[in-house]
Amino acid sequence: MFNEQITEEKPWKVLPGTFGDSPDNIKIIENFIDETDLLALQNFVKKIDEWDNSKDSEYHEDGTIKYGADVWLNRTCSSYIVKRLDRDIYDLIDFYIDKMTESINKNYNCFVEKRPPVIVCWRPGDFQIAHADKQLQDGRPNAFPDYDINSLFYINDDYIGGELFYTQHKKKLRPVAGMAVSHPGDVNYIHGVTPVLSGIRWVIPAFYAVKSF
Repeated sequence: MFNEQITEEKPWKVLPGTFGDSPDNIKIIENFIDETDLLALQNFVKKIDEWDNSKDSEYHEDGTIKYGADVWLNRTCSSYIVKRLDRDIYDLIDFYIDKMTESINKNYNCFVEKRPPVIVCWRPGDFQIAHADKQLQDGRPNAFPDYDINSLFYINDDYIGGELFYTQHKKKLRPVAGMAVSHPGDVNYIHGVTPVLSGIRWVIPAFYAVKSF
């Protein structure tokens, strides 16, 4: 179940399909973030005016894109920016990532390694095509082959559009402020976001690498 053999063609420690394809692996947790903490996050995101545009697009040898940096231009407030702007907010988000780590370990029968906090802004017109977190839809690895499990924390819900959908599982979610969602990162959990029609959608995505089962 846990594969340490990594090749250039399939650079996965945890092979796609390890968690199966059941819709039960899409975990939705209402009121994951405490109301007081949610208010602090909502106040913080209104002050963000700096974005991390440092990452370049990545491609396979045949020119197929592995990661498109332009999609995230002026939309991602990375951990080092959050920490510099407000260390308390950084620690607060990290607390909830730790909380989700415990939930993932329990729900997916594994032990995962977390990553630092990130906040993403979705403005009117922004959307995300259906994709997997660690693979391209044709089965090849993307730029993040150790994104074994993903979680999303929703900071606000005062916008129109921006629903989370899962193509294979015929599921569409209208995010609610304070809600958290998690799912495996392979092509059995292809998902996307419908266009934001009005308002600004603020989300904290977090990705986890499985270290053991």
